[in-house]
Amino acid sequence: MKKLLFLVALVTFGFGKNMWVYNIKTDLIDPKTKEVVGQIYEGTPVNVIENSGELSLIEVKGEISNLDEKVLVYKNDDATQMPLVSFLNLKDGKAMKSAKFLIKSSDLIDREYPSWEEVELIYYDTCTNCHAGHHPAEHLMSEWDAYLSAMQYFAKINDEEKARILRFLEAHAKDGFAKEEE
Repeated sequence: MKKLLFLVALVTFGFGKNMWVYNIKTDLIDPKTKEVVGQIYEGTPVNVIENSGELSLIEVKGEISNLDEKVLVYKNDDATQMPLVSFLNLKDGKAMKSAKFLIKSSDLIDREYPSWEEVELIYYDTCTNCHAGHHPAEHLMSEWDAYLSAMQYFAKINDEEKARILRFLEAHAKDGFAKEEE
């Protein structure tokens, strides 16, 4: 019985909880120096290692962008080597495939869909002014940048808004990692 309880405790506390970044951008804080070292974007899946009230220690995993070593992305496209779905951007240094940071606990949510909900509304509001917005899963991750870039001028969105919408579209693409809530 003791072994079973130990195993349950180990599984419960030994592994972190999967959560998602809820805020548009959240400061990444170095756990050692307590200084802001970068930003992490909404919808990024993280593993919460420890929740210490106001701040949570998280682990984020991905690939280093082929275009900027300070950026961690979901993956780089095999054919074009373009980065797909930016997770985080560091001020200095080089991103690592797996890194731990502190972020505000209030900027985390335990369900994926709400982390994307605001940008999904922005996407459909922006695109349905001229035509019906395409469902993100109609295209591959690597196709969305070209489609959105072609419409950027007409939709009157700036580069920051485009990057935010593009992260949503790539994440929810046919080969993306995000799943819609049922």
